[in-house]
Amino acid sequence: MKRQGMGLAGKLVIIFSALYGLLLAGVLVMSAHFFIKAKERDAQYRVLDVINTLRIARNQMPDAEFGAYLSEIFSRRFRAAGYDLDLVEITIASADTVLSEKRRTPEGGRRQRYHAEIRNAQTEEAAYTIDLVYSLANLERGIWDFVWRIVVVGGAAFVVGIVLILLFARRSTKPLRTLASAMQEVGKGNLAARVTVKSRDEVGVLGEAFNWMMRGLEEGEFVKRIFKRYVTRQVAEKILSEKEFVNLKGDRREVSILFADIRGFTKFSQHMSPEEIIALLNHYFAPVIDVIIENEGVLDKFMGDGFLAFWNAPLSQKDYALRTCQAAIGIQRVIARLNFQRENEGKVQIQMGMGIHTGTAIAGNIGSSRRMEYTIIGESVNFAERLQEAAMQDEILVSARTRELVGERLSFVPRRIRIEDYGDAEIEVFELLQPKEVET
Repeated sequence: MKRQGMGLAGKLVIIFSALYGLLLAGVLVMSAHFFIKAKERDAQYRVLDVINTLRIARNQMPDAEFGAYLSEIFSRRFRAAGYDLDLVEITIASADTVLSEKRRTPEGGRRQRYHAEIRNAQTEEAAYTIDLVYSLANLERGIWDFVWRIVVVGGAAFVVGIVLILLFARRSTKPLRTLASAMQEVGKGNLAARVTVKSRDEVGVLGEAFNWMMRGLEEGEFVKRIFKRYVTRQVAEKILSEKEFVNLKGDRREVSILFADIRGFTKFSQHMSPEEIIALLNHYFAPVIDVIIENEGVLDKFMGDGFLAFWNAPLSQKDYALRTCQAAIGIQRVIARLNFQRENEGKVQIQMGMGIHTGTAIAGNIGSSRRMEYTIIGESVNFAERLQEAAMQDEILVSARTRELVGERLSFVPRRIRIEDYGDAEIEVFELLQPKEVET
């Protein structure tokens, strides 16, 4: 599994931090701009108020008294704590007199000068001038106080936003984590994994889709397991892996065919109940099927108390004739073992005759798109069935072509017999013997 990258919460925090930082910076810049403009206008109004006060006082007071008034302005009114207008210098100059007052310890920083001419109301000539110099330190100090207030409030809002984002992300990603955990269970083979859907948003839709998908997979796996009970693993995997395989086309190829039938079954089954008959057949056929599958054969069908199996279709196989003969020998051994057990239990035993033929047949799906069966048809199938009918109990008859392909790897005894529907002449066949050790 790949290493997990940054989660949704981390991405949301980064996005929120970037956007919030830009927003806060914009708010600070705009707020500082308007704050400064407001302070400057306020300072101008205060300067005008001071000039008007000085003009009235100058007109009404003698020079000595007016000088004392200037000192009072510095010491009282404009030195008060929190007062925005911080006067540094006042100069009143007329044609013959200059009155000036400066602060002894003026604060540093930027300063602003304001010049005003006071004219004679009658002559319209300049009677004297007033120059005010004031410090901008209080204005700037007020700006920084304002900025820090915004930063503190913005920081608190940022923390609250981060907490809300983490809570939202945790709540939003919890069903996603549950879904991821369920997917891991599926990866381990647990097709019964489901998620509980509690919302109707996109995550809820995803959960519903996952549950729907898992129901389909579980049903498909169930069908697949059931399917493999009726066809062999090779046929099942080929059909499930190749969509084109489920068409109705046939394939002409050489196959080895095994027919088997229980001898005298009709006679002794007349004295048994249906339940006993089914139990008997299943008792014998279950290990027989295992032998066929172990030898990679295809169990075509059961026909009452017999069955048909074949090799080299649908997948090509090496030594398919040998595999067929080894399967027949294995079936004989299984039946002998079961008969020995049932004899000790005082139960009915069976004997089976088998016929094996190797020849050309047509292998393919027979039926329609609604119901089909993979099987083989042709003269070779009929001949294998006739060999089975000619075999005695506990006997395996093999055709000459099968004997030729197997060679000396198994033991055979030649025989000549008449076969129904194949004329009166005797045909050479071979009886397959039980070896002490089967060569592979």
